[in-house]
Amino acid sequence: MRAFEIHTFRGGKWKIDSVFDDKELALFEARRMDESSRYSGVRVIEENFNESSNETVTRTLYKGGRAEKQASVIQREVKDEAKKTARRKGAKGRTGKGKRPVKKKKKSGIAMPLIILSIIVIVGLGALFGLQHITIFR
Repeated sequence: MRAFEIHTFRGGKWKIDSVFDDKELALFEARRMDESSRYSGVRVIEENFNESSNETVTRTLYKGGRAEKQASVIQREVKDEAKKTARRKGAKGRTGKGKRPVKKKKKSGIAMPLIILSIIVIVGLGALFGLQHITIFR
């Protein structure tokens, strides 16, 4: 037994809209529904049920709608972004046309803050020592 289901995508879910015995009629109706822009996705699924083995084999005959187009656009954008990232990583430290060499930032550890703190403490102690001697000589 063969059946052709039209599935529609709306509100984030696929739902069976209608079932046909005729393949051409199902495809015609799916295209008509797809052009109406009522649904963000339309597809036709063919189901073949084998009664002797009690198995069902399905295949998609038609995919349409904005959902499919948006998915392919998003996949293309992800691939393009991955290529750009790979190029940026590959060009690190090199110069090309109009590109500046990539300079690595030096990481400041704890050494620099300790040096600055030591200088402040020494200057502060020197100031206190100086003030103490000035008051003694008066």
